[in-house]
Amino acid sequence: MQKLKNNIRDTEEMWLLPLLNHCNNLFSEVFLPSHDHLHHYRVWNHAKELILILAGAGFQISPELPEQLMLAAFFHDTGLIYTRDEKHGLESRRLCEEFFNRGDHALPEGYHEILEAIEHHDDKSFRRKSFTGEPAIQLLGLLGTSDDMDAFGYTGIYRYAEIYLLRGIKPEDLPGRVLENLNNRFNNLKSILENLSDFISRQEIRFWITCEFYLGLSEAYAGEAERPDWKPELIHVFRECIDKQINLLKPDRLMPKLAYEREIQHFFMLLDEENSILSHV
Repeated sequence: MQKLKNNIRDTEEMWLLPLLNHCNNLFSEVFLPSHDHLHHYRVWNHAKELILILAGAGFQISPELPEQLMLAAFFHDTGLIYTRDEKHGLESRRLCEEFFNRGDHALPEGYHEILEAIEHHDDKSFRRKSFTGEPAIQLLGLLGTSDDMDAFGYTGIYRYAEIYLLRGIKPEDLPGRVLENLNNRFNNLKSILENLSDFISRQEIRFWITCEFYLGLSEAYAGEAERPDWKPELIHVFRECIDKQINLLKPDRLMPKLAYEREIQHFFMLLDEENSILSHV
């Protein structure tokens, strides 16, 4: 295990700042806080946690995997700067190819597998119900699962709302779209990692934070006049700040005038606490 930890440390010493800076530069002219460089950093932190847990459970982790997974994590959603489409993985792959075509860095081992994982990370038809087997399948499964983990919790509440609103989905249609996708992500996690009960239990807590919000949002939209609720107001705040390009994921956010101010401020307090933890795993 210590050898793997040292490998991860060495990989971060080599790649973390170059990748974080490059990803930040890519998103510098695009307003997409839900999927910017910090999302890619969180996905890498989820991936680190995951491979250490898997190694502790007896899974074989190849020496090349941390570098491959880190590179894939920092490019997987970069294609969203060009298209908000669910098939953005192809653009992300092209951006990774451009990065290495500049010649500043040697091609990593398993470069083709890294590109394939980036392109297909969001395509559930490519997923397998195990992390065993050929390295390319293991890499893709780990990347997709790490990305799934960032859809849970308070961060997930905002991430889903932002990307779906930007895709033109109406606020009242958010619950149905989100809950279907959210359940698919969590069921995928459980099917692959069902033997890691402690890990699944921790993720289930985060899953239910997102799930209960959108279940409550659905009920609020269905009976808004009879049961006033703060959740539609939060979605209104999201929409207003997206339109004005105000980054609500920053702790020093500028908030519009609020109804349900106590509830909404409490939501953002919990969001900030969560992000401070996820960014320092």
